[in-house]
Amino acid sequence: MHIIIGSTGSVDAAGKRTEGPAGTTVEARILQSRPSRRRRGQPPEGQNERRSGGSGQDPEGGMVLLLMIPEGHKLPKDLSSGSYRVFLRFTRRGA
Repeated sequence: MHIIIGSTGSVDAAGKRTEGPAGTTVEARILQSRPSRRRRGQPPEGQNERRSGGSGQDPEGGMVLLLMIPEGHKLPKDLSSGSYRVFLRFTRRGA
């Protein structure tokens, strides 16, 4: 047994963020899901379209998922850049 008085343990391992290689598998928990937003028709009479561009619309029949990834250190640091594709595989718990 090794006892040190007046000192704390190293926290280096908890603070490190290591980026996993491409194709790394991570487990996630689904916190919430909802259907995609409905597309709206033309704006009401006498009003202009306030949205710029049409690329921000959800695809028809899509689902929006909110995921919790406990091992977030495995995710790429630049994940929000939009340069990644994500593939999901669903398995039942206990399988």
